[in-house]
Amino acid sequence: MDPILGHAWIGAIAIPLAMVMAIAFVLEQYQQRQDRVDGVLLSWDDLRLTRSLLIVGSGRDAERYPVGGLSAKVEVTRSPGQPDDEVHLVIKNAGVDIRRRQPYSYGASGNAQMFAIKLNMLGGHPRKASDASAAGVVDGPRSDRHAA
Repeated sequence: MDPILGHAWIGAIAIPLAMVMAIAFVLEQYQQRQDRVDGVLLSWDDLRLTRSLLIVGSGRDAERYPVGGLSAKVEVTRSPGQPDDEVHLVIKNAGVDIRRRQPYSYGASGNAQMFAIKLNMLGGHPRKASDASAAGVVDGPRSDRHAA
C-alpha cells in the first residue's frame, strides 16, 4: 500500500473523530457551567434537581416544576419483549406524570434511587418510620447495650 495513501486514510478517520470529541467536550463543559448557574444538586437522564425546582430538559425552553408536592418512585422492571431489565423513574405531580427509563445497570439504578430520595426529601415527603427501619435508618442515638 502506498504510504501517502495510508496517511490519508488515517487522517480521514482521525480528524473527524477528533472534531466530534472536541464538540462533545465543549457541550459537556457548557452543561456543567449551566448546572452550576442553576444550582443543580443532582441530575439523571434529562432531569435536573435544584433545592426548589425540577428542571426537565435543557436550555431556555426547559420545563421547570416546583419540588413542593412532587414525589418520585423508582422501579426495576423486565418487559416481556425486552432482553434486559430497565430502570424506571416516575415523578408524580399535580398535572402530568414525568416518566424516564434507562437500561439497567448498577450505576443507573443507584443514581435513579438517589435522585428519587433527594426529590422526595426536598418535596416534603419524609420516609415513614416503617420504611426507615426497614432500610436500616434509625433516628437518634443508637444504643448497643442490652437491657438488663
